[in-house]
Parts: sequence; structure tokens; C-alpha cells
Amino acid sequence: MNIDLKKTLKAIDQCLLKSPAPDLAELKRAYRYTIRLQSQLLAVVYDIEMFGGIPSGRRFAWERSAGKNSGDTVTLTIAEPLPSMKKLTEAVEEHWKAMVHAAIAQAAQQSPLPYFQKAFVEIEITTTRGSDNTRLWDTSNRAINVIINNLKGIFFEDDNIEHMAFSVVGRWGARGSTIIRISKFGASDQFRDG
Repeated sequence: MNIDLKKTLKAIDQCLLKSPAPDLAELKRAYRYTIRLQSQLLAVVYDIEMFGGIPSGRRFAWERSAGKNSGDTVTLTIAEPLPSMKKLTEAVEEHWKAMVHAAIAQAAQQSPLPYFQKAFVEIEITTTRGSDNTRLWDTSNRAINVIINNLKGIFFEDDNIEHMAFSVVGRWGARGSTIIRISKFGASDQFRDG
């Protein structure tokens, strides 16, 4: 892969050095470069892991995810907040797919994965304050489909109204994370099948 990480880092550095006081336009440019840098870093890590012969259990996605299977509920924990759609580059999406599947694999090692006629997927996103917006962020702007699309066929047949429902909850925290709970629809008192 021919990615020059130092070039992107230099571009970020230049944005921050242009004026002695923080300049809003330059900070925004630096932010856009950080999104590019994240995508580039993930692409380089992926290439090294895939073509460098690193076993799957030692890959970055396995380090960033965990799965727990109680038999009737599967809990997948990702050590990153689910990104917004505007940050979802191809490399970031592949990273998320890998983390979700690594967590599922860990849960499957504990006991057979449950399969639901109709599932309820609860997504809880914890974001550090200031990482996207200083005061608020919209749950509807998150890349929710990256999670849902990688659960269907494993825990439920399809992501239509006949086979699943979901909720997204956001909160501020000291560390960013995403917790995904998959259980039988109706097991929660919040919802009634009618």
C-alpha cells in the first residue's frame, strides 16, 4: 500500500501552526485531515494484518471488541463510539465490520448463538464530550446500518419489521464505546407485540 501517513500528519501540523491563536477555518481543515488520517491508519493496519500473516485472534478488531452470550441475550462491546455517517469511509466501515464479527465470534465460543424469529437490537453509544460536538449529537446521524446489516442472517432473518426492531441510545462518558444487545423482541417491557 502506498499511503504516506507523514504527509497527512504534516498537513494537520500546518493547519495548527498557521496562526498563534486557534483559527476556526484552520481547525476545521485539521479536523477533516484527522478523518483522512484515521482512514489511512486503518487501511495500513488492515494490509499489514491481512498480508503479514497475523492470526485473526491477534488482529486489531479482536483487541477492540468483546462478545458475551448468556443464551437468550448476546452482548457485543466495541471499544469505540459508533461513527457518524460523515466519518464512514470505506476503511472505517471495514474496521467496524471486523470488530462486530470478532465480537460475534467471541460470543459464539461461549455457547451456540441464539436465532430469533423477531429480534430486538439495542445500541448504546457512549461518546466523549467534544469528540463530535461539544454539547450534542444526533443518534440518527450515526452509522447504524453497519451494525444492523452485520447482524442479520446471524441472529435474525432480515432487518424488516417482521424480523427485528432496534433502539439507539446515546450518552456522554469518559471513554467512547458501543454496546450492542441482541435479544428476543418483547423480552423488554418497553415493547408489546400486538
